[in-house]
Amino acid sequence: MAIPNDFWIVLFTALVSFAVAYFAYWLVGKPRLVAYSPNSTGFVLDPTTEGSQQIYVRAGQVIVQNAGRLSANNIQLVAEVGIKPWGYNLVPNVDHSIREGQRGEWIVEIPFLGPGETVTLQILNGPNISTIRSREGAAKIVDVHYQRVLPSWFNFLVLT
Repeated sequence: MAIPNDFWIVLFTALVSFAVAYFAYWLVGKPRLVAYSPNSTGFVLDPTTEGSQQIYVRAGQVIVQNAGRLSANNIQLVAEVGIKPWGYNLVPNVDHSIREGQRGEWIVEIPFLGPGETVTLQILNGPNISTIRSREGAAKIVDVHYQRVLPSWFNFLVLT
């Protein structure tokens, strides 16, 4: 049995339609949250009076950026279950709210982040941030590795 010529035209039309629909979906802007934590510092404060104890201080930060082309809505930075932080700072100071989750976790909620907008959450003696998500999906966590930046002339000499 031979395949009619109309079959190939219909198949080609269907494949092109699917390809165009996928390309249109790919072109549509969407939010894309990226998060990283560049450093965490800990130190000990010696007692000021005799008989008092040392104070252990840990400070860390999490940077969240919307690298997409649309605004990300209802961003939540959820900390691990544990103690509440001694203090926090949000830079720049955007509209946000703090609440406690069902399991007792500390949650910072930001209504939205515009395209290209970046927010830094600095925490003093608090739990680690375990989850960063928005209504559109979870943030991509990027590992940060420090490296020494050498002059380009040195890199060129090493490569040659």
